Amino acid sequence: MRPGDLLIGRKRLRVRFWGLILCLPFLLAWSDSWEGIREASRRITSLEAHFIQRRTLPILAKPFVSQGGSSTSPPAQLRWEYDRPVRSVLIMNGDAVKRYLWDQDKWREDAGAAPPAMRLVMEDIMNWQQGRFDANPQFQASLLKGPEPRVLLVPKEASWRKMIQRIELTLSVEQAGVMKSVRVVEDERADTVLEFSRVRLNRPLPTSIFVNVE
Repeated sequence: MRPGDLLIGRKRLRVRFWGLILCLPFLLAWSDSWEGIREASRRITSLEAHFIQRRTLPILAKPFVSQGGSSTSPPAQLRWEYDRPVRSVLIMNGDAVKRYLWDQDKWREDAGAAPPAMRLVMEDIMNWQQGRFDANPQFQASLLKGPEPRVLLVPKEASWRKMIQRIELTLSVEQAGVMKSVRVVEDERADTVLEFSRVRLNRPLPTSIFVNVE
């Protein structure tokens, strides 16, 4: 390596180091308040992530594990895709919500799916990813600060608490405006946990992925 190359490499390291130092206050503070969360979420124009989903039930010897990926383009475009163990795709594009299943080497639309229920679930996901944790009037949202900041959603009505005790949304301290995980607790023996990884932000996404399954 030439002396000039070594000098350039050191300068680049300094730039990255000071860039990280300058960003730290924002990364550490974005989840300290509802205003900070909403501001960080407004900076996100698209979000892509891989996820692993673990479903725990008393009747299962071990958690049922699924995995896949999601793509989001605010305010109302979402693609939620399971790769394994069973392939399926949920697509929300504005008011239109469709579900597709992989069947005999081709995709078919699931005509028997319940669009109103699907729409509610996908709207909640979109709201969370945009920092609108209080958008669902059925839940009371609380912000829990700490090394791993969380948003806690608790049903307001007793009838709802019979189905869901709480929802815990863990926020990322590395990526402002991003959720690290979601845990839906039905009771102390049954829950569903989603863990996100390989998150990519603000890349141009083709509109076709929110219209066509392929």
